[in-house]
Amino acid sequence: MKGNARACVFMEPLFTIPQAMYVGFMTLYMLELGVTLTQVGLITSLGLAVHIIFAVISTFITDKLGRRYTTLIFDIIGWGGAMFIWTIAQNVYFFIIAAVVNAFFRVVANSWHCLLIEDSEPDTRIHIFNFLHMASIVGGFFAPIGALLISRMSLVPAMRIILAFGAVSMMTLFIWRHFFVTETEVGRQKMQEMKGVSIWDSFNTYMPVLKRMVKDRMLFVALFLRALNFAQLTIRNTFLAVLVTQQLGFPAEVMAIFHTLNAVVMLLVLLFITPILAKFTRNWPITMGIWFHVGATAVLLLSPPTQNFPLLIISAILIALGTGIATPRIDALVANTIINEERSVANALMAIIILVLTTPFGFIGGILSEIDSRLPFLLTLAIFLICFLILHIATLSEKQQHKRIGA
Repeated sequence: MKGNARACVFMEPLFTIPQAMYVGFMTLYMLELGVTLTQVGLITSLGLAVHIIFAVISTFITDKLGRRYTTLIFDIIGWGGAMFIWTIAQNVYFFIIAAVVNAFFRVVANSWHCLLIEDSEPDTRIHIFNFLHMASIVGGFFAPIGALLISRMSLVPAMRIILAFGAVSMMTLFIWRHFFVTETEVGRQKMQEMKGVSIWDSFNTYMPVLKRMVKDRMLFVALFLRALNFAQLTIRNTFLAVLVTQQLGFPAEVMAIFHTLNAVVMLLVLLFITPILAKFTRNWPITMGIWFHVGATAVLLLSPPTQNFPLLIISAILIALGTGIATPRIDALVANTIINEERSVANALMAIIILVLTTPFGFIGGILSEIDSRLPFLLTLAIFLICFLILHIATLSEKQQHKRIGA
């Protein structure tokens, strides 16, 4: 890697380290401060709904300000602001405000993605995403520090310290990274084109890109796979700690072990399994990754409420295998089906579609978790079945296309 890709990837641990320390405990932190499980799901869905608004305007902002300054400004607001509010949170209203503020980073999801790959070659992008996942894995090795603080201080004061540290670490990343990246070639071109263009005028660029996206069958397959993957990830990140602590009887600190083991296995996958899978077609590794997720979910659902560590370890390994194998493939598949000149618009449209499809899952998961902490994970099994159906249809379509070309 070189240039912007190198700067973005190698500084990413400043974000992922604090995130790994708090993400497994955030739902439990909210419950300790009086938030109900239904409210947790509602806040998750509310945040995703506000994301849709920012996804709609993200193209205009990204092209108007440029990838570099957009990423700096909206990262500071979306993550710096949200981390501060979470640190001082007292009740459900703080978390509602934080969810709205955190939604500002949806603009960054567009600008940062463009900054990451626009100046790279298509055949290097799978490697960029693999290294990006490796950078995110680094954070998992620091999760036990969060567990240690919680065991020594109890959940709420420990989380306040972790979140304050996260705010400082992330702000350092945003400012430091800004001085190591440069505006992309496409970004400079778009900034020139956007001079004198209003936000309403910018929406005129959406329809032509949407029409081209609709005609690209493989892009829509990748888009729905990403949406479904995001939905199951939202459910798992939000309600896994509830299942592990309330249903399986583990203390809160065990979530750190779960995340660390997940990081170790994902690192091994990226180092030793991914190069082997590079020889296979793009659909087969994704299918295999989904099967690992199904196995992990089944193990969690069938585990007895007796603190069975071996089964918890098996589920963590299977989740890591599924994520490490499938997610980089899906990300690269999406990235390579979009041309650079349309990337910011296409990213915005994809974000809108994904968010519209996945926003209800947080609220539904919260209601289901109130009834039984296992029910949200039965919902993820249904999501995986839909993924299998989409992949099956895509594979048949590809075979028919190859036959027509051969004929």
